[in-house]
Amino acid sequence: MNKFWMGAPALFLAACAGGDLVPVSLEVPETKEVVVFRIDADQLVPWDPVAVADGMFDTELPLDSSGATFYALSLDNGASLRLGIERGDDIEGKVSVVGSGITDYSVTGSALSERLQAHYMPLRHTALLMDTLEQEAKAHQGMQDAAEHNAQLFMRYEARITKHRDELIKLVKEEPASLANIFALYQSAGNFYLFDPQRDSALFRTTADAMSEAHPEHPILKVFIQSAIR
Repeated sequence: MNKFWMGAPALFLAACAGGDLVPVSLEVPETKEVVVFRIDADQLVPWDPVAVADGMFDTELPLDSSGATFYALSLDNGASLRLGIERGDDIEGKVSVVGSGITDYSVTGSALSERLQAHYMPLRHTALLMDTLEQEAKAHQGMQDAAEHNAQLFMRYEARITKHRDELIKLVKEEPASLANIFALYQSAGNFYLFDPQRDSALFRTTADAMSEAHPEHPILKVFIQSAIR
């Protein structure tokens, strides 16, 4: 059977092997079920959907042998987020949807998950602005000043992208050894990647060095180094 489609049994075996389970309790209004994916080095391994009772998503996520395990949650209300767990974590939070399907969430009780959330906030701000700019462009479509107005919108977009990059660079440099940085360095706004391994080679290398010193054998970091650090 294709490993990608291994669900709950695979995660159960991982939990038994590692012996560590991290409790997760999230308020998820207007949600009936959540699909959990473990983020492996080269694939997503999905769980079966987890039912939500009374607007609360309560589960325990197994920690694998790497000591830092990443998960992606997909809610049936359109929200999605990543969690990172380490031994001793106890995650609580709230997840909702704003704008055009943009996720709004907060988590506590996990340094890695909190760092992922911090990296997500600039992306959220960019997504909200892009939603606004798209609506403004549609409102001016066909008007005499549409071209001039669209040029102004594009300038606002470019300014936001620059700020988005700067915000992420600051966050990455605050904790260069955090494995959450891998996901920050691959963020994109629409189809535009914010960082490029060649153009931003110094940032990629210094961050990879710090992560390697702290997590020398982590499988996701190994793939990151192979694909981004040449």
